[in-house]
Amino acid sequence: MRRLFVIHESPWSERARWALDHHGLRYSTVGHLPLLGEWQLRRLLGAKKERITVPVLAADGSAYGDSWEIALYADRTGAGEKLVPSSLEGDVRHWNQVADGGMGGVRARVLARMLENPKSLDAQAPPFVPAWARALLRPTAKWVVRHLQRKYQTRSDEVGSNAMQLRAALDTLRDGLKGNKRYLLGQFSYADIAMATLLQGVLPVSDLFLRLAPAVRDVWTEDAVARDYADLIAWRDDLYERHRKVG
Repeated sequence: MRRLFVIHESPWSERARWALDHHGLRYSTVGHLPLLGEWQLRRLLGAKKERITVPVLAADGSAYGDSWEIALYADRTGAGEKLVPSSLEGDVRHWNQVADGGMGGVRARVLARMLENPKSLDAQAPPFVPAWARALLRPTAKWVVRHLQRKYQTRSDEVGSNAMQLRAALDTLRDGLKGNKRYLLGQFSYADIAMATLLQGVLPVSDLFLRLAPAVRDVWTEDAVARDYADLIAWRDDLYERHRKVG
């Protein structure tokens, strides 16, 4: 059985799930605990990556260390239309890079807001921790968030400047969709998935597709950006309705 290691609310994890689901590939989901779970991923990936991140897919005796690699694996292995067709690979890579660039600003904001939102820290506790005990683990959760800030070299006092990265990526998406285009490259592809999941850092998609605790939804939401890019939110929601199964 394939095993997909994820952080539930992470846009990168959602990209990987979407690619596998698109191709009808079965897998079990393993929730990753930052810092604590890295030893297991290091064992799977070996020396392939200096910095361990999720998603990671363990499948067919191999490990795939990011959502791009997982999408390519799904294209090779699964059924249905390819998400990264060879004729469009360069263009799909471009949009994947645009999405990653925008996500840099989102990550900085989300981590900073988590430190200020006790309920969002509680939501990071492992599933087996009872609700009454989660508040007791907040100091540990804060320590893990600060570890992630160091790991990804983000600072709370740079959130404002990092927000420009997100807006720049969204402006690029808006330009790419000019003419009321449904898909960035004329057909549904991983480019659409990457850019749609970027919008998770503006206004998370409906709980019908990705259920989030209210406090987690709050730290991922940026109301002012959502108002300015309501057209892109509508495009994302339509894409989900057409191409994403209800979770």
